Amino acid sequence: MMMEKILMQPKQVRFGKVVKFILPTYLTSLFNTLYTIVDGIFVSACVGTNALAAINIVYPIVNILTGIALAFATGGGAFAAISLGAGQKEKAGRQFSVCLVMTLLVSGLAAGGMALCLPQLLTFLGATPLTMADCRVYAMIWLIGVPAVVGKELCTYFIRADGSPGYGFLVAAAGGIANILLDYVLVAKWNMGVLGAGLATILGLVLSCGLGIWYFCRLRRQLRPVWRGMEIKEGVRCAVNGASECVSQLAIAITTVVFNRTALALTGEDGIAAVSIIMYLQFLFIGLYFGYSMGIAPLLSHGYGQGNIQVCRKLERYSYRFFAAAPPLLYGLAFLSAPLAVSCFAQRGTGVWTLALEGMRLYGLGYLVAGLNIFTAIRLTSYGKGHLSAVVTLLRSFLLLIIFLLWLPKVWGMAGLWLAMPLAEMITIAASVGLNQSTTRSIHKENRNVVPGDPVTE
Repeated sequence: MMMEKILMQPKQVRFGKVVKFILPTYLTSLFNTLYTIVDGIFVSACVGTNALAAINIVYPIVNILTGIALAFATGGGAFAAISLGAGQKEKAGRQFSVCLVMTLLVSGLAAGGMALCLPQLLTFLGATPLTMADCRVYAMIWLIGVPAVVGKELCTYFIRADGSPGYGFLVAAAGGIANILLDYVLVAKWNMGVLGAGLATILGLVLSCGLGIWYFCRLRRQLRPVWRGMEIKEGVRCAVNGASECVSQLAIAITTVVFNRTALALTGEDGIAAVSIIMYLQFLFIGLYFGYSMGIAPLLSHGYGQGNIQVCRKLERYSYRFFAAAPPLLYGLAFLSAPLAVSCFAQRGTGVWTLALEGMRLYGLGYLVAGLNIFTAIRLTSYGKGHLSAVVTLLRSFLLLIIFLLWLPKVWGMAGLWLAMPLAEMITIAASVGLNQSTTRSIHKENRNVVPGDPVTE
């Protein structure tokens, strides 16, 4: 297995091997981003920017459902990888099983609750009479498709923990290609509008989920579901370890509402459409950071479980160099490509295009520092320190961001709205550096096998 080959001895850890292991995970992240963007392009081109705004208004609902799945997927996946590294396959299987059961239960209850009060919820999220009908259609599709939504996330993360990132990419790619093809048929050819876009997305997720189930039935390596002996407290522990990802999604849900309401007050529906475009493009650029961090996370967890601390040190050094070199290049690309990228969603010279162009160049300043913050949160989760990871995520994605979103637009208008994220990321960097330094001392003192439940992971 490639993971074992990388983690045998520190001298055998080479950046080329690490990149080869990470690449499928990065491509998975990139592919997810690309087909999300294509979804938006089809809606914008074939239905209009108001429909694009409607999708963005609904996205906090998607964030809540995804956040529930990611809490169990990232937290449980990290613990399963640690358990596999320590040779405890049955425990890893139980962690997988309890995460699956609890994710379906919690997300199902959340979806049912939101469906019961959907009109009021959509009004709170910023739906107007102009966008309400499309919002209701798109939201109901996601609420009905919740098993596929959470199933796809769980399968992807646990397949990666099992040491098969290549198959994880296949899962994402198959669903993404299906989504794009169905977008073309349902939205562009059959003129089904937002309904077609929603159906295309959910059917793509169903395919991905099905391929994930097939993997664990037929192709798994070490990880298999173990249903006996499951404990609720184990599931709660996994969710707490993945709390930073859940916090991130919930924070995105809340801040999206604030973004939309502020943009609506300042510039009307055009402002919401511009925010939608920036959020779509953000996925493309920030996806590089998430792809790298998620790709290296199983290596850190597995090495930590083996007690192979020197390997973890070397992997971290590679990561810090990457996050020093990549951000300036990424922001330069975002700045220069802004006119072309925005033109994929809105016609040049329109109000939406002008707002989004300015927004991309100001909002993109956050890309210069977001990478280290993202890596810090995922690194801490990989070592079973999800509570500290949540601190970083809470600062960058919610507390500081909300403060700046409520204050800066009153001073600088839309420019203040776009600058809220960069300022939040810049201040969070101090917390990231401090947590990295303090946890490195405690983590790297461990020269023994570590399993979930050890004091070092608490």
